Amino acid sequence: MYPLNPRDPSFFDSTKLLKEFERIASVCNGCRLCFNYCDSFPTLFKKIDERGAVKLTLEDLREVSSKCFHCKMCYVNCPYVPPHEFMVDFSGLMEWAWLFFKTKEGLSLRDYLWEMLDAMRFARPLARALISRGREIMGMHREAPELPVADKGFRERFRPKRIDNPKAKVALFPTCLVENSFPEIGEDLVEVYNSLGIEVVVPDFVCCGAPMLDVGDAERLRKNAERNAEIMERMVKEGYDVVSPIPTCTLMLNEYPRVLGREVPKAHDAMEYLLKLVNEGKVQIKGKLEKSVAYHPPCHLKYLRVGYPGVRLMRSLGLKVETSNKGCSGMDGGWGLRNYETAKRVGSKMMDYFRESKADLLVTECPLAGLQIKRASGRQPLHPIQVLKEAMRNA
Repeated sequence: MYPLNPRDPSFFDSTKLLKEFERIASVCNGCRLCFNYCDSFPTLFKKIDERGAVKLTLEDLREVSSKCFHCKMCYVNCPYVPPHEFMVDFSGLMEWAWLFFKTKEGLSLRDYLWEMLDAMRFARPLARALISRGREIMGMHREAPELPVADKGFRERFRPKRIDNPKAKVALFPTCLVENSFPEIGEDLVEVYNSLGIEVVVPDFVCCGAPMLDVGDAERLRKNAERNAEIMERMVKEGYDVVSPIPTCTLMLNEYPRVLGREVPKAHDAMEYLLKLVNEGKVQIKGKLEKSVAYHPPCHLKYLRVGYPGVRLMRSLGLKVETSNKGCSGMDGGWGLRNYETAKRVGSKMMDYFRESKADLLVTECPLAGLQIKRASGRQPLHPIQVLKEAMRNA
């Protein structure tokens, strides 16, 4: 497990970092399964072909890590990940390297702007103007889709509902995307959960830290992780389960042991948690919806290794779901908006699929992949929880 904590003594061990890069590169060189994933791999293989894996340098690692957008698909598909004796975690190594180099180099003003997603709720008009008219300041590609900014955030809309003898108690991690851009997802999640007898509270969480990883701010990532971990520990002691509706944020919460160097309570994907309660017999979802669905499985949901719980739940209510399996959307937060030429190329097969889809509903748990789906199809995709809400109305 590579350290993501700048206070860990091994975090700044450049000798260890380079040796691990050489070791992982040697294994990757003998496999090359990931040659067509992100640009990190062709860049790496070109350098290996020119000089060999044992002659790679920290400068090479800096270049390779800069092209990783943390989709984690290399880990999902790698035949040599733990517990294999080779212990390959290419994506984890890239995260360590990126934070290492950016901590050494320092952050730019643009970096600081991109990691301020959790501050959008305090200045929505300014955030909206910056996103729509400040593309040059933000370094946003001219063709990149625009991230919406809601007039009223999720926390302002949320009204806790008292539930006597709840079947489960949930501490909802709403995520910056739901809070600032897609509050309707949070509202629909709370409505569905409450209707099933699940109590929902929204503690004062801060950003999960994914934007900090994206720009390379190791110290801010650590501070946010520390605050959120303390809230998670407290809520779990009070009998709540931590749930997040966005796979990227769920993944980041579950990476806190790497950031903090200690165990942290598990965060559940919202659909995974609902399916768990169904399988345990604690809730029963009643409803029917005879529509067809084209579904995009987010990369980070695959990394969580919980299957496709949203698909299973939708099918249980009569929906005909086709899974696209056309690869990554290429977005991965601010990275895709800044590097949209690459994001568009990486996500081209997925976009083609949704452009041609005749399904009644387009669905994904990832709103950022949803930006690509909407760009391709002209239709707004839904989160699976929103589909369940519609189906339950027909109970």
